[in-house]
Amino acid sequence: MTPMSKEFIQLPIKDFAKKIICDGHLYLRTKEGRRFYLMKPGILIDQSFIKKHATNQSVFEYVPVIDDVKISQFQTLLKELKYLQFEKDLRLKTVDVISFFKGVYELDSHFLNFALACFFEFNAIAEEDLRRLHEADIHLFRKSLYSAAFAVIIGFANDFYHYPMIKDFYNLTLGLDLGLCEPNYSYFVAEACNKENQMPGGGKQWMKNEGATDLELEVFLSHPQKSYDFFKKQKALLAYPELAEIALYQHELTNGKGFPRGISKSQVSGWEAVVILASSMVEIRDEYEFECNVLNFILSFENQKIVEIPVQRVYQKLSIALNGFLSIKENAG
Repeated sequence: MTPMSKEFIQLPIKDFAKKIICDGHLYLRTKEGRRFYLMKPGILIDQSFIKKHATNQSVFEYVPVIDDVKISQFQTLLKELKYLQFEKDLRLKTVDVISFFKGVYELDSHFLNFALACFFEFNAIAEEDLRRLHEADIHLFRKSLYSAAFAVIIGFANDFYHYPMIKDFYNLTLGLDLGLCEPNYSYFVAEACNKENQMPGGGKQWMKNEGATDLELEVFLSHPQKSYDFFKKQKALLAYPELAEIALYQHELTNGKGFPRGISKSQVSGWEAVVILASSMVEIRDEYEFECNVLNFILSFENQKIVEIPVQRVYQKLSIALNGFLSIKENAG
């Protein structure tokens, strides 16, 4: 997972007008030679920032971490689902996607290849809403981008293969955190969400212990409902409008506890659990921790009692399909 070349490549500023998501490690460097870190792969490119510095700074990057050929291959496989009508054919095509996914990552490719293929094929959220997500927290956007792609592969592994539903899975997961994107969003809110994903009630208690403001606490407590309201208003976004309710379950846990519903696991349907899993298990800390932690999380469930979990087949199938992927990422990272 290290760059193919550690040499910086100078890039014309105008090239970035054609890009939406960063595909390499970008840096700014002043005329005096001072170097500034800008962004990592998977971050939405801030055009206004680049434009502001275009006159007196140059943009540099490592060799991009993506492979355009692999992105195109992934996207072709995903697009072919549109034109298949019979269940058998759809099921076989999702097996092809999972098999190709496994083969690609055995070759130590960056997950951004698959994430971008999903983004190009499925994204239906307006750019202004994506920018709102990015402006709240660039890592929040990156987390959303990656977890949405995992919703796709997890959906396939759980035998969901109809193109419109997979597209809804993708956009729901990508936009789950839009309810957080308000002026009162802060580090406290972000950490509270991470704590809540780990332990029911942990987020609210953590905020109180750390002295978060009442406004920050309100954002945390109300953001699932606000995300739900956002999707209910986007009538052209969802082929299955009833799936908008997924936004209300984003902090539910598979042990039957969680915020804000507090429901038992027997009440969680399979399609809710797919998106819950994809959104809750991703936490970006550095460049490669995502891949290692997610696969470790999935593989660890082979040794736990998951008989009653609605999506137990997700863990089992992914553990088989992605066998060996974890060790590759750990060795490379």
